[in-house]
Amino acid sequence: MGYKKVLLVAERDTITGKLKSGPSLRLKYGVDGYRFVIKEDPFSQSRYVRNLSFNSMTTLYMLLKALLQRAVTVNGDFDFVHSFFWTFYRYRKPWIHENDQSPSQLIFNYFKMNNGFGQKVVEMIANLLNGSKAVITWTNYSAKGFVDDGVEQSLVHMIPLPMEVRCKKKEHRGIKVLFVGRDYYRKGGDIALKVMMNVLQKHSEVTFTYVGKATIPEHPRIKHYEGVSRKQLEDLYRNSDVLLYPSRDEAYGLAALEALSYGIPVIASNLPSLREIVEDSVDGYIAKSEEDYAQKLEEIIDSPEKLETLSKMACERVKIKHDPRKIVDELKKIYESIS
Repeated sequence: MGYKKVLLVAERDTITGKLKSGPSLRLKYGVDGYRFVIKEDPFSQSRYVRNLSFNSMTTLYMLLKALLQRAVTVNGDFDFVHSFFWTFYRYRKPWIHENDQSPSQLIFNYFKMNNGFGQKVVEMIANLLNGSKAVITWTNYSAKGFVDDGVEQSLVHMIPLPMEVRCKKKEHRGIKVLFVGRDYYRKGGDIALKVMMNVLQKHSEVTFTYVGKATIPEHPRIKHYEGVSRKQLEDLYRNSDVLLYPSRDEAYGLAALEALSYGIPVIASNLPSLREIVEDSVDGYIAKSEEDYAQKLEEIIDSPEKLETLSKMACERVKIKHDPRKIVDELKKIYESIS
């Protein structure tokens, strides 16, 4: 039986050096009848985006990257292209694009360019995307964003990431709280630390693990890792009870989804993308303020029954919403429509 070749254009993670999680998950589960050929985007390894901190230099770099990519024509022995994130080469074959957020959500929320120039950039990217065969995104929030930005509604498809359920956690004493965030301010690292210093004073059975670059106060029940490998992160998930996720801006929230797949309830900020991953009072909580994070966390600490219920629902909802078999079938429909 023959297969069709798909050129998968993807960026590498600036810390691990491996393909980013979105394309990695699509690659992992594949699509029957299609074979992926990978083209890595070399621009993603620049030191200007290595720490995922969004500033004027990052903005300039991303704009220059887009202009330089449009000067490069991509052709070859493949049937069509499946590109990710901000890889806008000039493709000579049919092209579908996948991103976790719309142009305006990146330009306005992350780069804070909510002005005439930012709007022109959004319009430029939307026009490029209207030349594709399909635009895939992971939430209804981002799908609406693409349409609002000017991408034709018929092109936009919401297909969540596939995620296996891995809910057998290691037995341990006490309550272990986890925070994962590279970008200290955007991910709410300061909020997580404030909440945990408060909670640690009241609850001697609680420990806290912080993953990410930050200045962490010395405390016998706080562990700090500036960076961890994929295997180390998976081990932290297996050993944790709650994920604290107080992001100020969030395109998707993959760490929240991964935590839920391990049966870890998530206390997340009140952002549209996170409200689609975490269902308030079902598999975690949506916090409205710093005080709310501490209150919700203490509710879980004080009630083992609540923790168990939230954990079970986390596993169940991931199993239903992110079943790899169902999601691959949805992706295959898109492939078949253009090949």
